[in-house]
Amino acid sequence: MRRLLAGACLAAAAMTVAAGCLSRPGPVTVEGAGTRYAVTLTVVGDDTADIVVERGEAESVVVVATMPQMGHVTPETAALRSGPGRFRADGGLFTMDGVWEVSVRLSGAAGEEVIPLTVLVTS
Repeated sequence: MRRLLAGACLAAAAMTVAAGCLSRPGPVTVEGAGTRYAVTLTVVGDDTADIVVERGEAESVVVVATMPQMGHVTPETAALRSGPGRFRADGGLFTMDGVWEVSVRLSGAAGEEVIPLTVLVTS
């Protein structure tokens, strides 16, 4: 009986680990603020970031992602306006899973400001 119970527990644990490894996590959201602007950045998949300008009126948004541990730097990506105060940066932002430092550069009537964010990207 003990062996049967131990085997059942082991099988349940293996299924839990397998389900955790195979499931894809949802979007990751981080917030940041400077003196002129405040933003919320949501990583959608491995190559897209949605940016919502919470404070300030940005006319343009540019995103750069770096992974210092691996020496990766993505090219600047101009985010396209998707609505009032909303922007989307598409195209190869995050080349691998891990901790990324994202610089969001905003420009508008209030001036230019760079807001640094740190995000954990997993697929």
